[in-house]
Amino acid sequence: MKISSLMTMSLLLVTGSPRGHAQGDTPSFEFAPPVVVRTVPVSGAEGVDPSLSELSVTYSKPMQDGSWSWSTWGEKNFPELTGKPHYLPDARTCVVPVKLESGRFYAIWLNSEKFRNFKDTHGTPAVPYLFTFRTAGEAAPAAAVAPVPEAGAVNGGEAKLRSLLNADQKTVWDWTHRQFRGFFDARTFEGWTPQDRQSLEERLTDALKGPMNREYYQAINSLAALHATNALPELRRIGLERRDKDNRDRWMSIRALGMLGDRASVPELVHLVYHGNANTRWWAQISLVRLTEQNFGADWQAWGRWWNEHKAAGESEVMPEIRRWWEGQAENEKLAESLADSDRKFLEGLRR
Repeated sequence: MKISSLMTMSLLLVTGSPRGHAQGDTPSFEFAPPVVVRTVPVSGAEGVDPSLSELSVTYSKPMQDGSWSWSTWGEKNFPELTGKPHYLPDARTCVVPVKLESGRFYAIWLNSEKFRNFKDTHGTPAVPYLFTFRTAGEAAPAAAVAPVPEAGAVNGGEAKLRSLLNADQKTVWDWTHRQFRGFFDARTFEGWTPQDRQSLEERLTDALKGPMNREYYQAINSLAALHATNALPELRRIGLERRDKDNRDRWMSIRALGMLGDRASVPELVHLVYHGNANTRWWAQISLVRLTEQNFGADWQAWGRWWNEHKAAGESEVMPEIRRWWEGQAENEKLAESLADSDRKFLEGLRR
């Protein structure tokens, strides 16, 4: 074989054929992946006005509507979202409403290795892009940051619920809403038509099928804010299933069940008060307080006795048998002591 033939074969092996068209076709703009051509504010900018209420990204070509990945580079560097992303009529610019703080560095992945939902109309994912900027002014001292209120409240006001929580439950509440506020939904959906609400509910429920990306976790919380009771079976499955797993979606679903007023889940929530995951057992307590307007803290036996005495006709009883939630769970007679020690350390960490 001639040297020129070998060189040609090597070139073909390296370059391959362009994605989306047959080998031998000439690569074209139509099949090239979309790339970021503009951001607002300009990526890398310093001194951005913290009153800016929207971020936007413009791509090199029309994009698939309803599909995006505004993803975290770091939880503390992701802005608070105040609404859902949407595309402008040009079909190339995606806008997301935000609330920014002074003196903060923000970093957002627009697509990443894991999340690739910014796609063109052919379904080709956009090239990942790290969008960064810093706002003007001085950062607020940590102690001066007010707790983020829970959104989408149902079943009574949040002020009433907080009045029923004990000091430790309020500590967990406040920490959770600071740490995970980027996942929570601040919308009330006032003025939405029934058709728009139904369409959103269907999309959010479909997102619960996976993958377990940022959109998956946000869907759990948005369904609660939307008061989407049709999603209860799926939220119960996620929150109440009896298997050991990563528990972020579990405690978020438990929080959602409380917000949706799901008294049918109370007998199962009582057993989650002694779950091995701290967020799970604390949010089981908080949701039980919301659903019953009682507060027995970490005493799952007291929760069970009260419910069995006061439940309405047709509501299920709390079964007394203790479940084994994880392999390292303490023996029944030592479980309360073991969890109390774990909670003490957990709360100390939050308060620090």
